[in-house]
Amino acid sequence: MIYAISGELVHVDSSKAVIRTAGGVEYELLISSQLASRLSQLNGEARREIRLLTHLQHREDSMTLFGFSDEKEKQVFLELIKVNGIGAKQALKILSGVQLKAFIEALDNNDISFISSIPGIGPKTSQKIVLALRDTIVLDSLPAHSSKDRKGSESRYKDLIAALNDMGYDKKQVISTVNTLLEEHKEVLKNKNLHDIEEFIFKHAIIALG
Repeated sequence: MIYAISGELVHVDSSKAVIRTAGGVEYELLISSQLASRLSQLNGEARREIRLLTHLQHREDSMTLFGFSDEKEKQVFLELIKVNGIGAKQALKILSGVQLKAFIEALDNNDISFISSIPGIGPKTSQKIVLALRDTIVLDSLPAHSSKDRKGSESRYKDLIAALNDMGYDKKQVISTVNTLLEEHKEVLKNKNLHDIEEFIFKHAIIALG
């Protein structure tokens, strides 16, 4: 299993990138046009130190390597190809036709018309995608106690969210509830340590989630 490819970006166009590893092997990866646009703007050292996550599609007559900028883009791709009628190349077209955050928000809002606006995706396919993925892919973001601490706060409560999710609560609802509770009780929580915050939010979340 090839998890990621690291090396120098030697070629990029609207649908693929070629990366040369330290060992001199060059790999061609199919990528979204969104990612291609970002890669094409790289210069100098940044262009010589590329790392893309990958998914290898192995068929009887061919092997195709797909490349992704991060775990979230790869996750969306892997979930899309599980949807009946959506192949790997069509999934890549979807990632090419819309910003990832906007796509996930559309799933969250059951916005079939927005997904239908993606080139090559009709209303029936859009409805199928929403039904299959709306409870699977979420934006794992929580409000920070301060803008300086935003990234730390987003990861800080992952264990709490996972614990509630493991109890059978919908992940999107869990994130929304934790989000709300952190905001409602921010004055009470501001001087507490992580363990006390998690304990407090956990108890209140159980009540709020029913």
